[in-house]
Amino acid sequence: KEAELKSLKYQINPHFIFNSLNSISSLTLSDPKKAQDMTIKLSSFLRSTLSKNEKQKNKLSEEINNAKLYLDIEKVRFDDKFDFVEEVQPACKEMEVPSMILQPLFENAIKHGVYESLEKVIIKMKCGMEKDYFKITVENTFDPEAIPRKGEGIGIKNIQNRLKLIYNQDNLATAEKIGNLFRVNIYIPV
Repeated sequence: KEAELKSLKYQINPHFIFNSLNSISSLTLSDPKKAQDMTIKLSSFLRSTLSKNEKQKNKLSEEINNAKLYLDIEKVRFDDKFDFVEEVQPACKEMEVPSMILQPLFENAIKHGVYESLEKVIIKMKCGMEKDYFKITVENTFDPEAIPRKGEGIGIKNIQNRLKLIYNQDNLATAEKIGNLFRVNIYIPV
């Protein structure tokens, strides 16, 4: 079980790192200050990610901070193509969640929302109590007319598998498309 959890946790999208490094390389000529800024943000993100790899759980506030580092890096690449909105109740921030559980959701929002949309994309994260669970929702707008990028669906399956292994329940993550909105709900038992 422990080996399977580690294997699932280490499936961070390597394309993000390669894309970031390529962007930094391009920016070194056109905008050295942005290149430096992006390098520092990527370094902070990787340092944070690697330092948490041995921990099975973190506070949600730490996961949000890591997600914001990731989004800051993508903001350098995509400029004003997306905004991030956070609606998290204070009690949620202290809750323990599986480490790196949010990362694939933000990667999906960028890959399937921001990459493909001509309009500004809104990425929103919410968290609050619902019955005996903390409910975490990550949603993003997308262009329903865009030709979708081929995804493997690994990120959401990975989350579902990790939650099942940790909490011994198989109904803790749901995904849905409603019009131009893609939403994933994660339920963390209290």
